[in-house]
Amino acid sequence: MAHNRSHREAVELLLQAITESSGDDGQLASFSFGEPGAPLWERRFGVCIFYSRKRLVRASLFVRRIGPPYLRYLAVDTIRSMLQDFISENFGYLAHDVFLRTIEGTYDRHVSENAKNALADALAASSIFKPQDKLTLFPLATVKISSEFHSEAFFLTTPDSLCRSHLLGPVDVDQLTPTQFPPLRDWKGEIWSPSAWLGVRSPVVRAAERMRAAVLGGVALTPRHRYRHQFNIRKLEGGQATLGDNGITISFGEPHTPPLMNHITITESDHPWLARLSAKIIKGDRASRRQLHALEYFYRAWFLELSERFPVLCMTLDAALGKDRTETVIDGVRSTIGSHVSHARLSLLMDLRAAVIHGGAPDVYDSRKYARYYDSYGEDPIHDMDLLVAQILRASVFGEAIKEHPDPNAAIIAEAQATGRLPRNLTGRTILDADGER
Repeated sequence: MAHNRSHREAVELLLQAITESSGDDGQLASFSFGEPGAPLWERRFGVCIFYSRKRLVRASLFVRRIGPPYLRYLAVDTIRSMLQDFISENFGYLAHDVFLRTIEGTYDRHVSENAKNALADALAASSIFKPQDKLTLFPLATVKISSEFHSEAFFLTTPDSLCRSHLLGPVDVDQLTPTQFPPLRDWKGEIWSPSAWLGVRSPVVRAAERMRAAVLGGVALTPRHRYRHQFNIRKLEGGQATLGDNGITISFGEPHTPPLMNHITITESDHPWLARLSAKIIKGDRASRRQLHALEYFYRAWFLELSERFPVLCMTLDAALGKDRTETVIDGVRSTIGSHVSHARLSLLMDLRAAVIHGGAPDVYDSRKYARYYDSYGEDPIHDMDLLVAQILRASVFGEAIKEHPDPNAAIIAEAQATGRLPRNLTGRTILDADGER
């Protein structure tokens, strides 16, 4: 594959990091090499070089910035190792200019233009810039699928439909039992039955896990607020299965959603916002990444107790609006969801946010502004922040594409309200209400 200017610049930075003396921050690398792409048994020559840590970090940061979106999910040290492996695999392009020669200074001064261009071509075609996607499957226990969703970035499907060839690619479906986790037919250990599968395509598992968080952050926006944090005491199982060229890798871990009292059902009406989310993941521009980060924060907050949830919700709000100063956050809220939001009430909520985020109160309950807010408006500020953040995310990330799901207990609640066993207004007056009324 022909390289472009960015690949050529990356090679220049990489060669500037390589010397044959330790210098001030040199790290030794010893390896065998042969012709580029040669198998291990044909690498008959050995070489020792040194990488300047500072310059290699600079090259890694450049590759991270100009490379595929998945690189931004990785630690710089991981990318640094990938670049060192690339040099080891392709040292044959450099050998004519540097092997068994006296080299003073960095390699970029001694490697020919032809060799640099050949190395840039190899970098452009490498797994760093042209990675092979893997499919990571996340079993869900509280999500049901009424209408399956499929996109380039991810899919949500029923267990019975998982083993379709267009979903799993070249994987031998005879190895799999999709109605259980782990989904391996010959698995002898404990198993459990997922209600749905979330499949994410990405070159690295870490990136897939981050995308999972963004997708499920969006899913968390669909139930009404009173159900989003209504949990039961059942113990959920977690884990994931990654399908790649080297087979299937199983790992066990925490569940992917809290133990919700009511399942979340994905229907055809959810497809528009899911499609918009998939497009943002694929696009990977700065604005899309910021919105994905906001959904990740919201996902983290989903599992937390009230006081622990508040600071994460504050981070969600800052990420969604791209602002962090109190006045700019207030302006951003009112411009996003409407000027009907009380400026005074919002200001007090943002004062509480500032106290918690900037060290004034290690726990939201420690702040005097917490009691002041409750006294002034008769509502828990954490509850109001949760409502506010969810509304901001719906408006700023999905627009009109996302709607709250119907209340699963609407008929029961209506009957109880009609007979006076429940108040007519279950939510009270929240920050989202004009003049304090919902």
